[in-house]
Amino acid sequence: MDTLHRRGPARVHIQSRECDPQILARFTGASFFPERLLGSAIIDTVHRAGGSLLYVTAPPVLDPDEQVAYYLGLPGAGHGDARTRVRLVGLDDAGPRWLSEKVLDADDPQAAQVRAAVREFVDGRRRDGADVRLNYFEPSAPLERFARELEVPGNQPHSSCIPLGTKHSGRRLFAEAGIPFPEGSAGLLHTLADIAGEVARMARAGHRAVLVKLDDSTSGAGLGNAMLDLDDLGLPSGTDDEALTGRVLAALPRATLVDPAITWDDYVRAVEKTGAVVEEWVRDDTLSSPSFQGRITGDGMVQAVSTHDQVFTGHDQSYVGCRFPASAEYRRTLIDYGVRVGRALRERGVGGGDYGVDFLARRTADGWQLLGCEINLRGTGTKHAFGIASGLLDTPATPDGRLVHGGPDGSERVYEASDAIIDPRYKGLRPAQLIRAVTGSPLGYDPTRATGVVLHTMSAAHDHGKFGAVCIGADRAEATALLRGLRELVDGLADQASR
Repeated sequence: MDTLHRRGPARVHIQSRECDPQILARFTGASFFPERLLGSAIIDTVHRAGGSLLYVTAPPVLDPDEQVAYYLGLPGAGHGDARTRVRLVGLDDAGPRWLSEKVLDADDPQAAQVRAAVREFVDGRRRDGADVRLNYFEPSAPLERFARELEVPGNQPHSSCIPLGTKHSGRRLFAEAGIPFPEGSAGLLHTLADIAGEVARMARAGHRAVLVKLDDSTSGAGLGNAMLDLDDLGLPSGTDDEALTGRVLAALPRATLVDPAITWDDYVRAVEKTGAVVEEWVRDDTLSSPSFQGRITGDGMVQAVSTHDQVFTGHDQSYVGCRFPASAEYRRTLIDYGVRVGRALRERGVGGGDYGVDFLARRTADGWQLLGCEINLRGTGTKHAFGIASGLLDTPATPDGRLVHGGPDGSERVYEASDAIIDPRYKGLRPAQLIRAVTGSPLGYDPTRATGVVLHTMSAAHDHGKFGAVCIGADRAEATALLRGLRELVDGLADQASR
């Protein structure tokens, strides 16, 4: 019996992003989303834990041998038989359906082959005595059923807990945990008249801008938000309540929708279906968007995993990257608040899995104030970046949220991560080309210095001109310079390929 198979864990990854498929289709290269965690899975399960991995994607990973060899080679030591312990399984389906739907499609012969491969892997590793688990990105009823069929545990909160990730539930949990959050509606609103009344109330209270947020945990990337600048409405200060509500109601169709692919009528129908909340649109020159990533263990322990300052685009509502760690000026408060949310989720019945908490941070006369913004009952957009960095450094974050290389007396590492290094000129580039360019340059990850660029989601470059990277530096300036240098390197590669 292979002792590495027997002793090491065995993991099946089906990283299905299960937001609205119509919304998912609007993100460039969204069908390659499940590939984002490939690098961290190889580093964590195969390199660090000496285990085995079966990783499922649809469409298949491009240049699979080159990608696996790249991730196995990043730590620097020889990887022996590790390549035999990584299996990539792909479906020829680049459509916007959830990966779970593609894999579990009873009418697709190729999906049946994938399920058979998963079953063979699970049964084989179980016979070897391995701890076998199914890893996925967020609560998923289809994948929970598949895990039961395989007789293995999953790694995310149960799908019955999904309602705890809605906007209204988040505001209630913040209140229960004693965490400040933007002023807004106390209950769910299902009509435009109700929304107008709440906006009018907030205008009376002196707020000059508001957000309307669909109460839907599946919309994603801020696409369920509508923005309304009350200064643009010309609301007279002396207007009585009924007249003011009427003026707001008439002005609501002029709100700016974050999702450019829908009309106001579409948005109204969504409000009627899911409900919405209205809250203060916090705007400030010093505003930042920190996030906390936590995990509830199977035995009920709440763990602080990481903190980041997020990078947004599209009216500052859609996530494209992050900086680790979050600013030291508010990081301790961020960790405290994040753990409080985890305890509140545990008390509501969340028995295990990932969760994330987004905040707004603004500077006040008394220092930085954190406002609870949103609770995500799933892995977050920062998960794969932290998994890569902490895996390569072979350490979790310290209690104060840092990554320290070389033990307690070692040196700190930070990183800049982007999921959206994108340019039409990059179309046609293959992962093998990106890997050769980066590893053949001074930018590539150096395991001795524990700094450099690590690529991810490379398959999306060929068709969509998009890929991601984690740029690990000894300080913020180095991490920023690495990301800038990577863009310049790939610009040159694309120009050369076009000649």
